[in-house]
Amino acid sequence: MFYQQLIFVFLAGIPYFLSLDGEFVFDDTEAILKNNDVTSVSWSEPFYHDFWGSQIDSSLSHKSYRPLTILSFKLNYLINRRQLSAFQFKITNLVLHILCCSLLLIIYKIILNKCNFKHSSCMDVGFSAIMLFSTHPIHVENVSGIVGRADILAAISFFLSFLMYDKAMNGQSFGYLFISLLFSGISMLFKENGITVLGFCTVYEIIAKMKFIKRDLKTHNITDIRKKYNTSISRLFVVLCAIAVFLYLRWMVMAGVKPVFKSTDNPAAFTNNSFSRIATHNYIYFINALLLVWPQWSCYDWSMGCIPLIQDYSDFRILFIISLYAALCLFGVYVYKSRGPYRILILSTSLMIIPFLPASNLFYPVGFVVAERILYIPSAGYCLLVAVGLQKIIVRLKSLVLRKLTLYLFYFVVLIYGLKSAQRSFEWQNEFKLFTSGLQVCPLNAKVHYNIAKVADAKDNLTWAMEEYKEAIRLYPEYYQAMNNFANLLKNHKQFGDAESYLRKALALKSDFPAAWMNLGIILASTKRYKQSEMAYKNALKYRKNYPDCYYNMGNLYLEINKIDTAMESWLNAIELNPKHNSAWTNLLAMLDNNGEIDTALQLIPRALKELPESPSIKFAVANIYGKMDKYEDAEEYFLRAIELFGINVKPIHFANLGVLYHRWKKYDLAETMYRRALDIQPSFRSALKNLENLKRVKKRNK
Repeated sequence: MFYQQLIFVFLAGIPYFLSLDGEFVFDDTEAILKNNDVTSVSWSEPFYHDFWGSQIDSSLSHKSYRPLTILSFKLNYLINRRQLSAFQFKITNLVLHILCCSLLLIIYKIILNKCNFKHSSCMDVGFSAIMLFSTHPIHVENVSGIVGRADILAAISFFLSFLMYDKAMNGQSFGYLFISLLFSGISMLFKENGITVLGFCTVYEIIAKMKFIKRDLKTHNITDIRKKYNTSISRLFVVLCAIAVFLYLRWMVMAGVKPVFKSTDNPAAFTNNSFSRIATHNYIYFINALLLVWPQWSCYDWSMGCIPLIQDYSDFRILFIISLYAALCLFGVYVYKSRGPYRILILSTSLMIIPFLPASNLFYPVGFVVAERILYIPSAGYCLLVAVGLQKIIVRLKSLVLRKLTLYLFYFVVLIYGLKSAQRSFEWQNEFKLFTSGLQVCPLNAKVHYNIAKVADAKDNLTWAMEEYKEAIRLYPEYYQAMNNFANLLKNHKQFGDAESYLRKALALKSDFPAAWMNLGIILASTKRYKQSEMAYKNALKYRKNYPDCYYNMGNLYLEINKIDTAMESWLNAIELNPKHNSAWTNLLAMLDNNGEIDTALQLIPRALKELPESPSIKFAVANIYGKMDKYEDAEEYFLRAIELFGINVKPIHFANLGVLYHRWKKYDLAETMYRRALDIQPSFRSALKNLENLKRVKKRNK
């Protein structure tokens, strides 16, 4: 047993070990870095909010209620906030994945023993199944994508709940049943599908007793059987009541309001054509099954046009749906006629299907098309089914050579799975790799192109970013977020006419889009249409009251039209909403400096430095203020630290202003050095040239 533990720990860990030094990618940013429930000091807020930090009872919430997962992120954040990196989060996911594998090996052995499954001397079925589970590429999103932790934690508590239920079935006490129900509730607070453990336990109870019921029916009357199985009936009644209570409480948490998704999240759920909806959803089941069997195609996002709707019977994909159900029918006939391990086959299939039901769109529409992370628990059933089937094949082979060859072929599959997991985990290291990998699988997905455009923009590849934004809009002409981002890109490169056109298209599609109103305000201000700009900013604040960036840009507008007090008020509003708004602090201090309001500036400087102690622009602004007050040593300290922090982004004005300080301080040689460093960066920098000439005249007079 110990050597088995070592082997699967190695198998579960090695595909991810070299890729743990990745970044926060995709949903990690929204769920962790931008989530107040993770970064705040409060431990109770996650119980009032959804997974993304929005009010759970809001009509705009996705209703993904996972407070215990958020608390696990919070622990990571608190331990590592001084040097926050994705490594600590990813290593936690990996440790949890290995722990889950350990629990699952115990589960496999319990299920196999309960079903009296006959083991062959050639292979250990439970260990073979866990080898497959440990390395399966479908789990990469759960381990390498930090938000995938929700599924891992739900799986751990799912398996613990099952373990306690098994103890309750063995007649140890009803206390174990209570603990099982407790773990199922905990699993539900990690992720919603955790409740399905009670459905699996129900099937487990019935299947485990089926053999004995058949036997007793031949020898006892119905009354005796009812007495004998009274405990099981009571246990099942309690479980069914618990399911009803948990679902009711979940509905109450949602304030009795269903989640509202966009048609782009799950296009099939929004189509009015019943055939198209049913056929497409069934094709999606086929895709999920295919990802379990042959995980060649992996994509971080399958929404929008990734899987086009099946519109009519002429679509060739209907054949895949038929093949899926034909395979299920054949499997059902085999199980029905099987005199052997029918119980283990039913349980394996139940473990694969029941946890998948919440994502099946059968009961309610979900907010995705395909999500590989939701296959984490179902893959446990699949791996056990494969291992059972493998043993059946090996037992039927007469030749020892063929048996060994078949077993070696299985080990080869495990190796291929491990290599695929390693390759996929490297793709999850950063967004550039992840988004570009998605293009190979879902070239028709507008969101994939949109995300690639954002990465290209971050890499200053303007041409590529523009092409990808245009492609995203072509694939989905109502993609107002892409229009807004594209306009923002055009605005940053002074293409104001085209930028305004895209923003007005975006606002025609979604009039309550605050980011588009703000960006339109910036463009209107840049083209001197100040009154229209002010109205655009006010519209942005109408739809998003707490919008620090909008207040910051309004401040810039008011400064431009010489409304100094109003500009100051706007920047203070931005700072009040976001105390770490670097640009608002910088502009506010610079304006106070330029207008001679030194006393007000001195009152604000300690707070600014407390909120942003390592901001080079704030240190530079403080240095300028201290310089005008003739606090030369303090000013020098802040200038030098600011230049150090600016690094490769240092500008000629930073050296020039330090030169002015030395000039006034009568440290002429240092002043000349700073002026020349400014001119090394920009030889035509006028103020440095002028000050250098003045300095030369001063030095001549002093000779």
